[in-house]
Amino acid sequence: MMQTIMRRLVTLAVKSQLNPRVSVETQRKRLDLLRFTPMPAGLRETSTELAGITTRRLTPTPCYGAILYLHGGAYCTGSPDSHREMVARIARTSEREAFILDYRLAPEHPYPAALDDAVAAYTDLLAQHQDIVIMGDSAGGGLAMALAEAISRTDYAQPNAMVLLSPWCDLTCSGPTMESNRYIDPMLHPDWLTSSAAMYAGSRALDEPGMSPLFGDMSDYPRTLVQVGSDEILFSDSTRAVDKMKEAGVDVTLQVSDGMWHVFQFHAALLKPSKKAVYKIGEFLKKG
Repeated sequence: MMQTIMRRLVTLAVKSQLNPRVSVETQRKRLDLLRFTPMPAGLRETSTELAGITTRRLTPTPCYGAILYLHGGAYCTGSPDSHREMVARIARTSEREAFILDYRLAPEHPYPAALDDAVAAYTDLLAQHQDIVIMGDSAGGGLAMALAEAISRTDYAQPNAMVLLSPWCDLTCSGPTMESNRYIDPMLHPDWLTSSAAMYAGSRALDEPGMSPLFGDMSDYPRTLVQVGSDEILFSDSTRAVDKMKEAGVDVTLQVSDGMWHVFQFHAALLKPSKKAVYKIGEFLKKG
């Protein structure tokens, strides 16, 4: 019953706003209303900077490593405010302090601004932590994949692991579930993604690996966990990425939650599948 109610609320409150007919400024303001979601206990929340970029720091007790978290929002919306409650639960469960990066957004800052910020933040975080996990949801998941590939081309220490929540890793929006799931996805519409992709890409080709890491080199990815809902239009982004990682020899685990939607982990305070998914993230990271 609660899952059905939440599904309807997501459609009414979120899908109606994530729409190219709604201005980006309005989308940002409404998504950031999530900052009023009550935070879980057992963490300290502070503001800091990584490479000069404003970052939200969530520190649980105990704490044995770090997460560089890249928020979703189709590269045009989202912030540490919108994602703080969900990331706090992940930090507490995994016993790692999380750094939510307030990376630059399109259309003001098109590609490669977000990737440049992520690389700079990761290298700066290495001065504080040697055990770093990179993590992201939706566009942030795709950005985490692009970051992993970028790190592999440097001499910097590699991340311990990567966790991807419903990653958007194909900005050409060519996955088959874009069409097959468009009427059952309660949260996302293809038009919003294609509009956002155009703003982020600017004059660049949408299939550039830095934007669409599905088309990039995955051979040096760290061990990876991918979580996705069966009912989302981005379902095939996850399955195609996992297939390609396996072909490249990456230690990758795919977890599919039946009947769930995009980044359903947001609802861990209310829904059992969401709470279970967050627990599995902690379980995966503690095994590393």
